[in-house]
Amino acid sequence: MSGARISTQHPKWQPRCEFDHTLKGEYCGQIGEVRLDGLLLCNRHARQLESQDKIALLQGISSCIELCLSNITLRRDTTLVGLLRAERAGAARELELAYQELRQAAM
Repeated sequence: MSGARISTQHPKWQPRCEFDHTLKGEYCGQIGEVRLDGLLLCNRHARQLESQDKIALLQGISSCIELCLSNITLRRDTTLVGLLRAERAGAARELELAYQELRQAAM
C-alpha cells in the first residue's frame, strides 16, 4: 500500500468496505469511506492497513541499520556508529508507536 488516501462519500449508493479484497480476506460489512490504493475501505481498515505499511517500512529501516552496524569497515568510524545507533533507537521507538496504532486500529 502506498498510502494514497482519498476520502469519498456517496449519498445515494453506499458501497461496502472492500477489506475482503486484501490478503487478509476478511469480510467487512461497514460502509466504505476511504479509497486507499484502489480499494474502498472503512476508516478502521484503512487505518489498519496504513499501520501495517508503516510497520513494514520501519522493519526494513531497522534491518538496514543493523546491516550497516555489522559492517566491519563502518564500525571503525565511531561517529558513524553513534549516528547509526541513534537512528536505530529512533526507528525502534517509531516501530513501537506503529504497533500501538495497529492495535488501536484493530479494535
